Parts: sequence; structure tokens; C-alpha cells
Amino acid sequence: MTSIGCAGLLLTALALAGRWATLLPWGFVGVGAGYALFLSLRGGTVDARAPILAATFFVAAELSFWSIEGRSWRSERAVLVRRVALLFSAGLATAIVGGVLLLVASGRRGGIGYEAAGVAGAVLTLALITWLGRTEDR
Repeated sequence: MTSIGCAGLLLTALALAGRWATLLPWGFVGVGAGYALFLSLRGGTVDARAPILAATFFVAAELSFWSIEGRSWRSERAVLVRRVALLFSAGLATAIVGGVLLLVASGRRGGIGYEAAGVAGAVLTLALITWLGRTEDR
């Protein structure tokens, strides 16, 4: 089980070191397969850490592809800040949506904290869509 995940991690590191964009997804497949195997072999309930792991996996994949993308120019500071902010927001949204899905699938009530997180996630999503729509018009 861990050997699949380690092989995926090694393949990811090799793809990053060699800047091979075609090999990089296979490394992430190996890491994901190792986690899927871990989940299938463990007994009991759903992994409560799954939303955080999904967000981490998403951000790691984005940063990996970002680091090997071929470009011959330097990014402006504003572009870099915007890209990092959007990546952080997308990772946070992934964790929030994953947590809400985990809560809904569990069939139990989460209390006011989960409701507040759901409302905050909805407001942040709408604010982000509005902001992106406003900046694209310029």
C-alpha cells in the first residue's frame, strides 16, 4: 500500500526534476492510488481528513504544473499575487466543499459551525465569481 504511494511520489519528484509535464500526472495517479488503497483496506468510517487531503492534493498538483510550465518571461508582481491568491482560494474552496459533502454524506448534523462554514463558502464563492467577472471586463 505505501509502496504505491511512494512510487507515485518518486515519479512526481522525477517529473519535477526533469520538467516532464507528460510524466507528472502519472506520479499524482500513483499518490492517489496509494491513498485509495489505504481507504479501501482500512475498516470503519470515512476518513475525516479527506477534505484537507483533497485540498492539499489539488494545491500540490497546481503548484507542480505551475513550476514546470514553459515560459520565457517573468511574471509581473500583480499577476503573481493574483495567481497565488486564486490558488489559495481554490484550495480553501476545495476543503470547504469536501467538508460539506462529507457532512451531508454522514447524515448527521454539524451544528452552527458547519452552517457558518457553508454560508462563508457560498459568500466567498460568489465574491470570487463577481471579482473575476469584474476584472475580466477591463
